[in-house]
Amino acid sequence: MKISYLVVSAAVSLSLVACSHNSPRYSPSANNQEKLRDIVSHSPSGKLSVEPFTSAEPSRTSIVCRAAGTVQTPDGKSFEKFIEESLTSELKMSGLYSATSQKISGKLLNIDFNSNIGAGKWLIKMQFSCADAKAFIVESQYDFSTNFIADIACEQVSQALPQATQDFIEKLINTADFKSCLSN
Repeated sequence: MKISYLVVSAAVSLSLVACSHNSPRYSPSANNQEKLRDIVSHSPSGKLSVEPFTSAEPSRTSIVCRAAGTVQTPDGKSFEKFIEESLTSELKMSGLYSATSQKISGKLLNIDFNSNIGAGKWLIKMQFSCADAKAFIVESQYDFSTNFIADIACEQVSQALPQATQDFIEKLINTADFKSCLSN
């Protein structure tokens, strides 16, 4: 009896640790589209292309969350690729993307989250550059609510990644440095 209890307990523990929480795919935000279209109206000839982003931790696709497994990007993409494709989709939807235009490059310096009870947050920090302009850093902290139960909290973390990325891109497009990339 005792042995079967230990075996069942071990199996349950392993199944909980092996869980992963996959984030949803990115969708451009209405707020970002409004801001980008405003930029287009003031600089109709400026367009951007996005170079493949790099990372201080290349090809990282997941982050461990409590004892409930990992939070993963959609489709197993690296975090830098997820952000690169998210920015590209925002630019394409707004009409600011052109494969032959000025290139913006980015290096993901840090991405992490906190799943504390009631005080979750995603932290994203990247360095960007374009042409011969000075590199600039954009940081964001996206706050959201989390749960006491680890599995639920980690699912909330994974569900918040697209919104955290929208918030990060909003901070990027609000910088004077981003706007100057369009005029180079």
